[in-house]
Amino acid sequence: MSTKEYLDGRQHGLVVMQGLVTLLFGVVALFFPGLTLANLVLLFAVYVSVVGVVELVHGFRDLGRSNTYWFSLLVGLVLVGAGVYLVRNPDMTQSAFLAFAGALVLVRGLADLFVSAFLSSESDHRTLWVVTGVVGVVAGLLLWRYPVAGVLDFVWVLGLYALVLGSVGLALASRLKS
Repeated sequence: MSTKEYLDGRQHGLVVMQGLVTLLFGVVALFFPGLTLANLVLLFAVYVSVVGVVELVHGFRDLGRSNTYWFSLLVGLVLVGAGVYLVRNPDMTQSAFLAFAGALVLVRGLADLFVSAFLSSESDHRTLWVVTGVVGVVAGLLLWRYPVAGVLDFVWVLGLYALVLGSVGLALASRLKS
């Protein structure tokens, strides 16, 4: 599959929105690490839900045009479901939230690696997908493996991951535009 079959200029706005929301989440997480756990859960729920909606829109746009539409729909449903779960359960324990968020970051990293496997090897976009996938897997494993290391450590890892993911998303969007 070529890059054009997975992402093209039609998705430029969606990729920009996802990149900006991800960057905003990363900045808030890094510069306001003293947020209470309930606020952090709700902020993460909003972030995950927005990214999930973007994935759903991407999947529905590609319905019948691409053979990977189902993957975007699946990722979107999982992320929106996770966002709804977090909104409905903001009082979850610290360790449960940290493990849950770590698992979501890990799954997102694996999803990005899955997408990169379908892109042609000469594609510039493939490198961006691999970078976000590897960073996501590493961050997810760190967050999942060490959920009780402390909220501040968690927020730093999650914030840095979001900054990398958002920056790469905006770089991808600029390549799609040209």
